[in-house]
Amino acid sequence: MKNDWPTEKSELIRLIIEFFVLTLLLLILAVILFPDAISAINLVVLTATLIVLVWYAYDTHRIANQTIEGNLRPLILRSGFIESWGNIKYSIKNGVLEGKPLEFSILKNIAKDISGYIIINKRKYQLLFANYISGKDVKNELSDTEKNVLMYLYDRYKDGKKNLPQKIITVYKSLGIKNGEYVGTVANSRYIETRGEDFLLTNDGIRLMDSDKPIEYRFEHNWGWMNAGTVINAIFTNDKYEESKEENQIYLTYSDMGGNRYFTRENINFSQDSGKL
Repeated sequence: MKNDWPTEKSELIRLIIEFFVLTLLLLILAVILFPDAISAINLVVLTATLIVLVWYAYDTHRIANQTIEGNLRPLILRSGFIESWGNIKYSIKNGVLEGKPLEFSILKNIAKDISGYIIINKRKYQLLFANYISGKDVKNELSDTEKNVLMYLYDRYKDGKKNLPQKIITVYKSLGIKNGEYVGTVANSRYIETRGEDFLLTNDGIRLMDSDKPIEYRFEHNWGWMNAGTVINAIFTNDKYEESKEENQIYLTYSDMGGNRYFTRENINFSQDSGKL
């Protein structure tokens, strides 16, 4: 982690040098113009006053910069419980992510230029970021009867863009569902409401049927920016890594809107700290 003191120290030295040069020029000019008016006491008072003014200007400038930086500084921390480093692993099968992604919260201010890596068992993986992670395709988990009833109700919803009740007896007859056939998954469905002798799509049912197949994954090594109060997810590719001598850790870097760089590091014990680079 870089230290800001060398930069501030260099700035202070530059101001002091400029002050003494200016003071020397002023004294030379004063001696030339008013040789009898400059006493040793006056010279000391003048010099001390100028030193105080220069120091005050420098300190005011430093405090102002710290205030601006504090108002812009973002903070990103990982949220969620990890039992062990061995539990952090992912695979994507048929467009569906298996394994819970790492979840990072932007706690204050805008964070931009987000990137990072994770080290597990001496292997360093670049993190891949996405603010949307598609989950399982719920439609594949429905029973055939539930799917068919949903499709029947949704087709009629699409025709008139109105969620009108449909007679249960008519729906079953149209779908060839006979008396005595098991329909428990329909009766307990969160996507189909049974209202007296009618079926009706629930709001969840409409949203489900409006959606296509799970959204394609779009992961990036660097994420552009995120607002405070939002979440960004991350995974890594198991077969793409570099050998490392460092301990297990999760490391993020990011910037504020003024271009200042920061980091968040999570150590082998899952303890997090953050600072300025």
